[in-house]
Amino acid sequence: MDKLAVIDEVIKALQHEIDIGSKASREAFEAATDEDSYSDGKYDTRSLEASYLAGGQAQIVKELGDALQGFNLMKAQHFITPPSLQIGLGSLMEIKGSNSNTWYIVGPGGGGMDIEVNGTAITVLTLHSPLGLSLASKREGDEVEMPESKATVLQVI
Repeated sequence: MDKLAVIDEVIKALQHEIDIGSKASREAFEAATDEDSYSDGKYDTRSLEASYLAGGQAQIVKELGDALQGFNLMKAQHFITPPSLQIGLGSLMEIKGSNSNTWYIVGPGGGGMDIEVNGTAITVLTLHSPLGLSLASKREGDEVEMPESKATVLQVI
């Protein structure tokens, strides 16, 4: 598996999500400030709800932007091989579960995002997620607790 190709796909996916989130945030902001959104009474909260939605969308876009910046930095610094074969930031790994093998990449953000590279599905993890915490510092051959079963780390790239 080519880790650089995986990072490139994650960067593309993050940029796409940022574009969608930015558009949604602008639309929510416009709805919050539109003349038709002004309150018709004390129980009419359309404008307030739209402003909360705009703020939430803006926060999501910021977090995605931070993740994008982190992946771009990893790529620019050629952070392709972790300092050891232990799982950590930048690790691409294959995990053998009870039913199938699954690929993950540990990134600075964007956790839960799924991408596909050459027909292989890869999920972005962060070290702050429960699965990321259980995988941290594991090596090839180590067993790891998965949500539904035990799994084995097949390879760390």
